[in-house]
Amino acid sequence: MKHLILSPNCDYDKLYFFLKDSKFSESLISSLRHDDNALKINGEKANMRSKICTGQKLEITLEDKKSSSIPFNDLPLDILFEDEDLLVVNKAAGVATIPSKRHYSDNLAGAVSKYMAGKQPHFVFRALGRLDKDTSGIVVIAKNQYAANMVEIKKTYQALCVGNFTEKEFNISAPIQTVCENGINQQQRKTSLLGKAATTHVEVVKNFNGYALVKLILSQGRTHQIRVHLSSISHPLIGDQVYGNAESLAFLNKPNRTLLHCEEATISFLDASKADIHILAPKPEDFASWLK
Repeated sequence: MKHLILSPNCDYDKLYFFLKDSKFSESLISSLRHDDNALKINGEKANMRSKICTGQKLEITLEDKKSSSIPFNDLPLDILFEDEDLLVVNKAAGVATIPSKRHYSDNLAGAVSKYMAGKQPHFVFRALGRLDKDTSGIVVIAKNQYAANMVEIKKTYQALCVGNFTEKEFNISAPIQTVCENGINQQQRKTSLLGKAATTHVEVVKNFNGYALVKLILSQGRTHQIRVHLSSISHPLIGDQVYGNAESLAFLNKPNRTLLHCEEATISFLDASKADIHILAPKPEDFASWLK
């Protein structure tokens, strides 16, 4: 449950407009609209059409009515940060974020749900941006509807890719499209003018012998964006079985996964109710060993 108290500094003919000015998303406003007990002004029930005046007290109660139906599991959690709204974990490579047919009982969602069961009566798993199974690093989980709708996250990734670079910094701007065959989603992506806009900012941290460490920031965050974009310029990620090439899979110390890690995240609340939260996740050994 999340309980908020707000007070406007001017009059509003409708509560809806005050919430919009307070940076509430349409999704969050919709949840409040459909809950008869969510809104009170000076202790009296209110709705989106209610008038609210300067100095009046708006009480907002957000409560999930039931928990996610995700089977618990005993995977260990590396918790980087936790407060009443957020749980931030450092996901290990090889762990799926959510359940699937192949990872029904060994996923991050099940481990987090078990952890939260003793803390929160009704917990819904809400990952604010998933990571691929092979990708390690920061996953931010919202503990309530408020955090799920009021948080903005800027992430920085690090990756090891094939080849060396002469440029220090550049952007890859190329639309990304889902690959379909006979109308069936193949769970792969490609660059295509028919796709959705996507831009990846690339900073070359260091060139090594035949490969490079790069830092990456996404403007959009499409599925597989980093892997597709770097592959499209002939610098696929080392260990990438889907978008890689013979060169990216030919290293003697071949990794068991794609070498991509979400290392930094800055979390901001749109209503400025909290200071920004900066998170760092150390590189795992299978990644760090390539930098020695």
